[in-house]
Amino acid sequence: MDFTYTGYRMLLALLRQGGYAFTGYHDYQSHPRCVILRHDIDNSLPQALRLAEIEAEEGVKSTWFVLLRTDFYYPASAASQNMLRRIRELGHEIGLHFDEMAYACEGGAETCTGVSTEELSVHEANILADICGCPITTVSMHRPSKA
Repeated sequence: MDFTYTGYRMLLALLRQGGYAFTGYHDYQSHPRCVILRHDIDNSLPQALRLAEIEAEEGVKSTWFVLLRTDFYYPASAASQNMLRRIRELGHEIGLHFDEMAYACEGGAETCTGVSTEELSVHEANILADICGCPITTVSMHRPSKA
């Protein structure tokens, strides 16, 4: 596999030639042969946007999972909001990349806040929805605990 934008375009073409439909988490069951493309934005929103643009050029939709708690980007900044909204305008879904370990107690997976992981993920999804201006209906765990 050639890990370049050209190589990625070739992979998408091969999937399409193989009869796969590019679907999301909410509509995959209506396709007999499908692939769900999902991306975790762990480091770079500008690079994520570039790949989202390539997918849109290729007629492909995917889901982009955004971390709210990261040292690499600040989703609520004006520049980040613009990039996330652009990804959405390209037809992609924005999801929450929830980092439960950001709330973990020393030596354990339970939260130190006294709030359940589910409640915290819903809270972060609501914050991300406000940032992106769209509903957040998909969550992916980042560094999940064994629990």
